[in-house]
Amino acid sequence: MFQQLRRLQAFEQTHFPYVQSPLDSVLIAEIGYHQERGRPLTIKGLLLLNLGAPATVRRRMQRLVGLGLIHKRPVSHDARICHLEIDSMVRTTCAKYLKLISQL
Repeated sequence: MFQQLRRLQAFEQTHFPYVQSPLDSVLIAEIGYHQERGRPLTIKGLLLLNLGAPATVRRRMQRLVGLGLIHKRPVSHDARICHLEIDSMVRTTCAKYLKLISQL
């Protein structure tokens, strides 16, 4: 059991060095979930999920955007709105992570 936990931790440290807080992983999961469903989140929608203090959520999201892990895509019909999307590299890494978990 603990050997498998160590494998997961090693994978996380190697492939997810940008995840510095639990909120980072929650943001990636929520944005990815809504993107998969075909209903990408906006910044307002993300804040309405009450994942944390609005200032903290904005700061952590901006950090992930700065690292290129999350992209803000302007909406064609309203330039004030941006949809949040997960980078394809992050999606691939998450798929590998899920495959590793399913093998345990």
